[in-house]
Amino acid sequence: MNILYVCTGNICRSTMAEAFSRSMLSSLNGGEITIGSAGLEAEEGQAPPAEVISVMQEYGLDVSGHRAHQLGARDVEDADIILTMAKHNSQRLLTAHQEAVQRIFTLKEFILQGKKKASQLREDDPEKRLSELRSRIRQVDGLNDKKGEMELNRHLSLFFLHYFQVYDHCITIDDPLGQSVDFLRRTTEEIRHCIEELLGPALLGLRD
Repeated sequence: MNILYVCTGNICRSTMAEAFSRSMLSSLNGGEITIGSAGLEAEEGQAPPAEVISVMQEYGLDVSGHRAHQLGARDVEDADIILTMAKHNSQRLLTAHQEAVQRIFTLKEFILQGKKKASQLREDDPEKRLSELRSRIRQVDGLNDKKGEMELNRHLSLFFLHYFQVYDHCITIDDPLGQSVDFLRRTTEEIRHCIEELLGPALLGLRD
């Protein structure tokens, strides 16, 4: 399984998500899962700000060696799931990679909507659970497929219909850069909690 986290600059939110994921999955066989992060406007090779490094150290995690990576087509192609930090990240990503519509979610969207669908999951295997969640999260009850509609168009329609129904802030993790340290700490804890939920037994089932 290949999980990719995406934000704007890849020096804060997606960096934290990657670090928390690696830490929580450190006991797993490294060949079972690939964790990565990238930015839509990343300055390749840029290091995280000192305040991000400092706050992550409070969790016992060292992100000082992280370097920003600009999202590329290969990153999108290789990912089984692309989890963005904000709704506008998903929308921008989709404009360039419509073919990945079934794999693009905001992190909070995947968790909030996924937990509502979790009781319907039939599989225990993490990869099969991911496949089920991807297909169920944007299901709209009562919406029938149009005769002859192309598969990609159907999924694009569901993407936009789903996003129109969900309040932006509910599925977005705000960018803390330039904000207070307290704001940064709250954001960091929000991301940590999201990753714990994502990898836990209710969703992907990668950890207890």
